Amino acid sequence: MSNATYLQQLPTSKKILSTQSLYLLLTIIGAIAPWSFLLKFFLQNGLDLDLFFQNAFANHVASAEAIDLLICADVFFCFSFIELKRLGLSRRWLFVYVVATFGIGVSCALPLFLYWRERALEILKFED
Repeated sequence: MSNATYLQQLPTSKKILSTQSLYLLLTIIGAIAPWSFLLKFFLQNGLDLDLFFQNAFANHVASAEAIDLLICADVFFCFSFIELKRLGLSRRWLFVYVVATFGIGVSCALPLFLYWRERALEILKFED
């Protein structure tokens, strides 16, 4: 698949936010929302990772959610690895997304990746 396929734009009416701005906003929300809960946990319990993982897998529902997020993270890493190559970007960026995923969450790392991907697509668009 060529980069030209990515560069085709869907017709749009008036935009309230650019795609880049939307991804950046979602990155910020995706960083703040989970950490607002995690911060409360760590303030109450300290940096007790055993307790953290006990709570993450406390019952079948919590386990299903935790496993779902781990699978989503794996898919995201595969996608970003492939997409970085496709766009001709350094795969070193993958390290940033892995750190963001495990340090903050997929809710931050995925829109962060999409923000930088959108920027790269804009640059490719102007080079053509």
